Amino acid sequence: MIQECGGHRAGIAKAVLAKQVPWYSEGVELHVPQNAYLLVGDRTFLFDTLSPAASDVILRGLDQVLGNRPLDYLALSHPDVPHAGNTSPILRKYPECQLVAPRAGETHALYHLDEAIKVGPDDELDLGGLLLRFPEAKFLDAAVHTWMTEETSKTLFTVDWMGFPHLGNECLACVDELDVEICVSRLEEFHSRVMFWFQYVDPGKVQEATNALALAFDGYGIASAHGLPIRQNVAPFYAMMNEVVERVSDAGRGGVL
Repeated sequence: MIQECGGHRAGIAKAVLAKQVPWYSEGVELHVPQNAYLLVGDRTFLFDTLSPAASDVILRGLDQVLGNRPLDYLALSHPDVPHAGNTSPILRKYPECQLVAPRAGETHALYHLDEAIKVGPDDELDLGGLLLRFPEAKFLDAAVHTWMTEETSKTLFTVDWMGFPHLGNECLACVDELDVEICVSRLEEFHSRVMFWFQYVDPGKVQEATNALALAFDGYGIASAHGLPIRQNVAPFYAMMNEVVERVSDAGRGGVL
């Protein structure tokens, strides 16, 4: 994981302080991360790029891990700036890298998606020691969108879904390494701002989809683009997301990032 935390999210911090949530105290750094995931087998694969504000972060991270090795594939989950904004500098650094993009939806000229390998639910990509699949994105915020799994480690990459803010001392951690448990209010703070369309849905239908997802990917960890990786005890997170949908449906949008 290569992580861009950005600065302290003062607006969100003020909101959570007003709610007196148990997981946040005044004066503590609060981040909403953007994560890119670098997978290294016989071939190398980067999932998402961070934002242009973190060009040095992503290029330095690639250098540190790959050294003199090439980057073979760069995959864009969707063409939002936090996910695709460093496409050009990465392709300039690794000119032989093959771009990978979702098959569904319109191409996006800004990121040269018409030149990419297009992937969808029937596709696999063997990296040599790692096997990637591209299931349908169940919860998305763009018409051009894909999720991904890595089958060797049993990891589901859910892009925006299952994101949550973390504290300044939790950067680059996994959930099982934290001193406190992630609670519903952390998930709500993110989703009520990013997936605020939950306010317009039938909660029961979304919860059915969430429960089906939990069954389909039982035993998989979750790696979100905007949260910390969940490697163990994933089932409670699906249950918490069902509660998040209820809360956002009742209360509406929580604000902006």
